[in-house]
Amino acid sequence: MSRPGHREVGHREAGHREAGHREAGRDALVVVNPAAGGSPLVLADEVAELLASGGYEPRILTTSHRGEAIVEVAAAVCAGAAPIEDPAAARGGGKDSDVGRHGDEGGIAVHGLGLVLAVGGDGTAREVAEGVARGLGNWPGGPGLADRRVQPPAVSPALLVVPGGTGNSLYRALFADASVKEVLGMVMDPGHPGVRLRHLDLGYLVELDRGVVLGASAGFLAAVLDVAGATTDLQGRQRYEQAAIRLIGHPEELGAEVRVLVDGEPMAEGRLLLAAMGGARHRGGSFELLPRSVLDDGMLDVCAIAMPPGDRAGAVERLGQLFVEVLGGRHLEEPEVAYSRGESVVIEALRARGDEDTGRVHFEYDGELVEGGIEPGGSLTCTVIPGAVPIWAGDPPLAG
Repeated sequence: MSRPGHREVGHREAGHREAGHREAGRDALVVVNPAAGGSPLVLADEVAELLASGGYEPRILTTSHRGEAIVEVAAAVCAGAAPIEDPAAARGGGKDSDVGRHGDEGGIAVHGLGLVLAVGGDGTAREVAEGVARGLGNWPGGPGLADRRVQPPAVSPALLVVPGGTGNSLYRALFADASVKEVLGMVMDPGHPGVRLRHLDLGYLVELDRGVVLGASAGFLAAVLDVAGATTDLQGRQRYEQAAIRLIGHPEELGAEVRVLVDGEPMAEGRLLLAAMGGARHRGGSFELLPRSVLDDGMLDVCAIAMPPGDRAGAVERLGQLFVEVLGGRHLEEPEVAYSRGESVVIEALRARGDEDTGRVHFEYDGELVEGGIEPGGSLTCTVIPGAVPIWAGDPPLAG
């Protein structure tokens, strides 16, 4: 029996058993970030309808603030269920809506959570992945949900990333340019040879107690995010590419005094254009910074690129050449580039030398800028949580 005012997906149209006898693992939690750069709300509705037609019980959680997805997903995964809500508090829908939505008056109903879908950009995917990892107990020191912490479920739900943002780098790493409808159809078809479950590694930013899905970086990429955020005349990956091109034309504003340590050993030091680490090969949907990276090998790949020497004109020319090489993942043999792999990476912002003012080092993870960056003399450490999140991916595995 449904809660008053709540209507679930029609069982007859979806080929379901009667309510109360649903197959375990057929609940699906669709987490959507309405502020993502694509059309996430429309996409979430389309995905929910596809899930219903494939025999799932979808519920939509529309996030309203940063960090909400982590807490709500972790709680749902712990309980092994999608949240059940009062639709009067939810977005849209109305009394004739076939799709349940999660509002502020939610509770947990244990029906067997099989899928958690992240609809939005790479930042949304990061929060949902962290929530899954915390809910499964795959987190340093435990889930960290305070009074909402419970024992991990016996059966692990799997994450499915849906591209509703700007860069969508994680979706690209998992499924290339396959359509959402095609991917979802394969996931809902038991035994389909086109997809398989992988166990995604997460990076872990120790000082921030935050997960990293794609990667984290100091320097150039953080500046690209800042410029792209103020760009309104372009959409999608072009926003990041054009922001990068604009920055390359001003080399005097680029570079930071940084030291990079991998598993305790120095890897690079000096005025670096960027220092990037992570598991996905692409950042911003276009930049193949970590071309040797694998999503589930238990390692962090690290790339450091030094600022080119010479005058301004020479620096602009060389940065343009490096930009082209990075787009194709062909930069590893360039003299400015150092590349390594390890289980722990430390980024240190070097202190000023003499009267030189080094300033703070801009830092980002999965497209989210760290307020204030890293102050001179400070550092941030990223370790790896191997196999933290069950996730659907293309099969055979794609690059990254």
